[in-house]
Amino acid sequence: MYKQILLFTALLFSGVSINAQDASKEILLALKEKMEKVEKYTVDALIRVEVDFINIKDREAKISFTAPDQFDFKSEGFALLPKKGMQMDYIKMMDGGFTSIMVKDEKVRDVTTKLIKVIPDDSTGDIVLAEMWVDASTSIMHRMRTYSKDSGTYTINFFFADHPYDLPDRVEVSFEVKNNKLPVSITGDFESLGKKAEEGSSEGKVIVEYSNYVVTGK
Repeated sequence: MYKQILLFTALLFSGVSINAQDASKEILLALKEKMEKVEKYTVDALIRVEVDFINIKDREAKISFTAPDQFDFKSEGFALLPKKGMQMDYIKMMDGGFTSIMVKDEKVRDVTTKLIKVIPDDSTGDIVLAEMWVDASTSIMHRMRTYSKDSGTYTINFFFADHPYDLPDRVEVSFEVKNNKLPVSITGDFESLGKKAEEGSSEGKVIVEYSNYVVTGK
C-alpha cells in the first residue's frame, strides 16, 4: 500500500500516464547496464567541503571501487565524504526492483535529459523517492535528487570529461544542514570543527574532483 500511495501521488503531480513507465524503465535499465560494465577502478580524488561550521582544508584521497558496491577510501587526516552519493548507488537501489515514471524533458547544463521519478519496491529501505536526470542518447545521468527517511534530501550533480566508461570528472553533493548537524549520509572525522552554525537550516556541499582513473571493465 505504501508504494501504491507514492506512485499515485507522483503520477498526480507529474501529469504523466502509466504508459510512460515502460519508456522510463528502458532508459534506466540501459543506464544500469552501462555502469555494470565497470568491474573495478582506482582514482585520485580532491575533496572540498563547503559547510559553514566546518573549517578544513581541501584533502586528497585515493578511492577504489570493486563491483558490485565495495568502496575503499584512503586519505591522510580529515576527510569528509558522502556515504551515499557515489554514482553506483542507484544500481543497488534498482537491483531491489522499482517503479519509474517519465516526467518531462529538462535541460541540465545545456544537455537535454529525461527527468524520471523512481520509487523503490523495498519500502523498508532508507530511500523513499529518487529523481534522475538522464541523457537517454548516451545513458549518462547528470543529476539525481534523493528523498530519504534518515538522511533528508540531497542532490547530486555529476560532471563529465573524457574518462573511461563515462565515469564522472566531478561530483557535487548538496544537502541540508539542520541545527549544526550533518545528515547521516555524510561521514567524517569532526576533530576540526570550526565555528558553530546558527540555529535553523543552511545548505552544505561536498565537491569531489576525480583524476587518474585506472579502470577494469567487462
